[in-house]
Amino acid sequence: MYRISQQCGTGCLVEDGRSNVSCSCAVVALLAVITFTLFGYRIALGKNPNQVSAWACYYGDKDRTAQLTGFDLLISDPRGQNPDPLRAGGVKVLVYVSLGEITENSPYYGEAKKLGLLVRHNKNWNSWVVDVRRPEWQALLLNHIIPDALSNGYDGLFFDTLDSPIDMQRRDPDKYKGTERSCVELVKDIRKKYPELLLCQNRGFEIIRRTAPYLDYLLIEGLSSNMHLSSGVRSDVSDSDREFLIAKAFVAIEKNPKLVVLSLDYSPIDDVDAINRAYDFSRKQGFVPYVSTPDLNEVYVHEINP
Repeated sequence: MYRISQQCGTGCLVEDGRSNVSCSCAVVALLAVITFTLFGYRIALGKNPNQVSAWACYYGDKDRTAQLTGFDLLISDPRGQNPDPLRAGGVKVLVYVSLGEITENSPYYGEAKKLGLLVRHNKNWNSWVVDVRRPEWQALLLNHIIPDALSNGYDGLFFDTLDSPIDMQRRDPDKYKGTERSCVELVKDIRKKYPELLLCQNRGFEIIRRTAPYLDYLLIEGLSSNMHLSSGVRSDVSDSDREFLIAKAFVAIEKNPKLVVLSLDYSPIDDVDAINRAYDFSRKQGFVPYVSTPDLNEVYVHEINP
């Protein structure tokens, strides 16, 4: 999932979002909306059955049940952590599903290639952005990929990589016209098919106003701290990027006051100051924080009961 935060951290998507604010009056108006919405959001927290105080994201394949039982919510890989003991202990477990890309090691990669669904290669992850407008991809997701992901027993789905096809429309609006609309319809179709499941969307800020009513959680990556994928060097997120992310989160909350916003930051495990700052800043916004490594193959236990 952090692939999107690395991409957005370079400025392409963030710059597009910030271009909507062109004067100081607009900034003041935006902050006024955020403050008002934030107040209402915090009042609603006590009435929200999906609210959690601590969550984690773990994609490793080692059994971390002992560490993860202290959390309220876990986002897991379908080939990783066994969800059964956690769910038995009251932890809500969501399983990762890629809606906008398919990896070459996926059992459905061959079918997607045969159907001509692949539109751009992502060399960082050896995956392909798919044409979400195609009914063949929608059928593959709804009838095979998602049911397979859920087969081990989970409480919900975590949607990743929606930013990838949306970025294709941004790059070539004529060729990929209708991609954003198809992404929204895909989320709506999943909600319709699985009305009882918990649904979480990662980023996808261009469509979040339209998808928020169908979600239970929104995940924001890189609210305070990022790590370079190859060098492992940590860096602070700029104030302007933070303002963009917070504004988008409250746009979503305005459309769905029961939406729970999760934040995910990346930091070395021994950088305690950076981790503390990330947790403190997220909580001040009314969000629920977690900090981990970019590989998400370790469990950081940090102030589980703040």
